Parts: sequence; C-alpha cells; structure tokens
Amino acid sequence: MRLTHSRNPKHFEYKLGDSVLNETDGHPYLGVFITSKLNWKNHIQQISAKANRTLGFIKRNFYSCPKSTKEAAYRFLVRPLLEYSSAAWDPHTKDSINQIEMIQKRAARFVFNDYTSRTPGTVTNMLKTLEWDSLENRRTSRRLTILQQSRLGHLSLPTGTLLQPVQRQSRHLHCNAYTTITTSKDYLKFSFFPRTIINWNNLPEQITQIEDIPQFKEAVANHIKEQHQD
Repeated sequence: MRLTHSRNPKHFEYKLGDSVLNETDGHPYLGVFITSKLNWKNHIQQISAKANRTLGFIKRNFYSCPKSTKEAAYRFLVRPLLEYSSAAWDPHTKDSINQIEMIQKRAARFVFNDYTSRTPGTVTNMLKTLEWDSLENRRTSRRLTILQQSRLGHLSLPTGTLLQPVQRQSRHLHCNAYTTITTSKDYLKFSFFPRTIINWNNLPEQITQIEDIPQFKEAVANHIKEQHQD
C-alpha cells in the first residue's frame, strides 16, 4: 500500500522472496483500517458495523435485564469498539460523527426500553439521565489527555519538532500554548497534532498545569462538557 495524495504516483514492484506483492488501497493494521489516502471513512464504517452487531446481540440477550445491566453491557462491550485508537482516526465530518453517535443513541433507547417516542430531545434527555457524554467529546478529551501524557514524558511520541512553544505571548493564549501547525490538506489538518494543539491552546491555563493524569482527564472532560452546554 502506498500512502500518497499524488495524482501521478510512481509505481514500483515489491517482492517478498520470489513472490510479487499485490497492491492494495487499504489494509487493517493493529485494529485500525488504514487507506492509501489516509481517509478514515472505511474504518468508521467497519467499527460502526461491528458495534451495531454487538449492540444487536446485547438487545437479543439482555432485553429482560435491569437497566443497570443493559447500561454496563453497552459501556463494556459496545463503546470500546467505537473508541479503540480513536485519537488517531477521530473524524471531523458531520456524517462520520453522527454515524458513531447514532449507535450510542440506539443504546440509550435500549437501556430505557423506549423505541416509540419521537419527540425532539427525547434521546438527548436519555443521554443526560445516563450521564453519557457524547462520543465526540470523549474523543477530544482522550486526544488532550494523550498530548498531556506526551508533554510529561509518559508516552514516547515524537513531540520534539511538533510541539513548539509560542514565541510571542498574547492575552488570548496561556503560557503553555504551542504554535499551531497550518496546512491546506485535510488529512493533515485534522490529524492528531495539528488538531489537538488547537484544542490545547483553548484550554484554561490552570488545566494545562495539572500533572496528575486522572485529575487532568476529569478537568478536561468537565471543561468540554461546559463549553458544549454554553
């Protein structure tokens, strides 16, 4: 598989021993489906299908269980499928975001055993009652937590050339802000570092100074939730 956005990519023949390797546009790697264009649509479709199948299994086998059991089944069997390595493939298009969120909404209806009400806001109220944050917010929180872990040396990510402190401070940026990475290519613009640096720079300064990771994660999650409520 060749990772390129060139309109006229160069083609070479690769061999493993005497066998010529077949060319492909996409392939799974460590549980994530990577394409030659670095587009995550195929991966999201695959994990959504798997999560829907698992949710269907839970509905068939847990339909008579208490609400707490149904909720636990979703959180431990379905949601992890939708969040595995999400810091790498976190989508930015509304279609992909909604595709994932719809699975959680169906799970909420299953927990409350309410499939009939179509009143606007019904599912939203279910999610609030369950205290389930949106999966989009959870992915943002996860990306920021990974960035903080990297800053503190807990993860071996190559941050040296990517995390450059802002040279000229302003009243709009906190003291731990980093220079944003600008690009016109969506596959880079919405990748981990360019996107997360923007999120990081928008955090309150006191949160960026929290070095205890569980406390940082909780503070970030609460901040993101408050921002979306506003």
